Amino acid sequence: MENVTPRPMRPVTSLIEDNPDVFLRTLITRLFSLDPLASAYIPHVDDKTHISMAESLAALLDGVGPEGAVGADTLEYFRTLARDYRRFGFTPAAFTTLGEATNLALREVCQDLPFETELFAERAVTAVTRDMARAAQESIDTGEPASIPATVVEVEKRSRRFFVVRLQAEAELAYSPGQYMPVTTDYLQNAWRFLCPSIPTNQWGQVEFHIQVNDEDNALRLLANSRPGDVWSIGTGQGEFGQRLFGRPTSTELVDATPSTAPPAEKPNDLLFIAYGTGLAPLRAMMFELMSQTNPPRLHFFVGAEYPGELYELMGLWNFAAACPWLSVVPVTTNEEDAWWVQGTEASKPPRGLHLTQVGMMAEIVTSVGAWADRDVLIAGPEQMARDIRRALIRRGTPRDRIEHLPF
Repeated sequence: MENVTPRPMRPVTSLIEDNPDVFLRTLITRLFSLDPLASAYIPHVDDKTHISMAESLAALLDGVGPEGAVGADTLEYFRTLARDYRRFGFTPAAFTTLGEATNLALREVCQDLPFETELFAERAVTAVTRDMARAAQESIDTGEPASIPATVVEVEKRSRRFFVVRLQAEAELAYSPGQYMPVTTDYLQNAWRFLCPSIPTNQWGQVEFHIQVNDEDNALRLLANSRPGDVWSIGTGQGEFGQRLFGRPTSTELVDATPSTAPPAEKPNDLLFIAYGTGLAPLRAMMFELMSQTNPPRLHFFVGAEYPGELYELMGLWNFAAACPWLSVVPVTTNEEDAWWVQGTEASKPPRGLHLTQVGMMAEIVTSVGAWADRDVLIAGPEQMARDIRRALIRRGTPRDRIEHLPF
């Protein structure tokens, strides 16, 4: 084999990216033939939150070196993924079986490619899944839970589409404000959804999630209609939204961490938060974290919704603003009046005498105030809206490196 000239992995990656459904179904078939009990830890192939094995494999192969060599950074990424996948029910042995099934699927899908190209792809898969099995075993040996059970204690219907669910976990949950967490419950059959906690973690294991239901996602509807006493499973926090802003290292910085002798950071910049819908949740958690600081920066908080009755947390935000001189809250709605079906509650109504809600497009309203060039900006909401707001801010003069957005 020493004399075989390595070929790039791009032909394999292209086949997977161009035919993800074919590859995934081939992989699942092979996996179930090797392990008939795999359905216990593999969600149904048609579930929209199915483990993105096709995408993950394509990303892996795009970055391998000569003859299928896998770099240390890539291995560390998949080790982290393995620890997360334990919540699905993956065992160390399951990762080994997954590697074997993936290689069988590669042979079938890539049968028209040169032999050595497919062989090097198999080498990379074997190396990664072997390391994933080790990482899973290490997390078991150290007593790291795959997920934490949490009991629903209260469900509030704030409008027809928006719900607030509060839970009590059996242990303190591992997340930072701004991160999202995978959640499921017994009646979802291993279908997980990502939700952002709306409060910081605490020693009592209390957590609150905001859910917007829609006709396309029955799993979210079932979670929103949980009843007190129902038990959810909650994984560890993920994502880097806002982490650097609050002085927490990103995953890359953790891998590359070295002792630092740099002087302490200066006082942080003032902040601009822009939330739409349940994009409020991660920014609300960060707002609570600011409240614990001795001298928090000024925070201008734009909170948006389609209808006034869907400003489902407005009353609470007004009360916080009244007690915090550094906090300003500006409600924004796309429509001036509610549609008949909105069914808003008192939670969406501002205190008597306050009529400050602005009507229009969020991007236009935010930028009409100014350039916000002196602020660090966090945006959370529907993907296209978040991108539109970011572009509008940059055009107005906000430095692009001061803007982060979390699309929903």
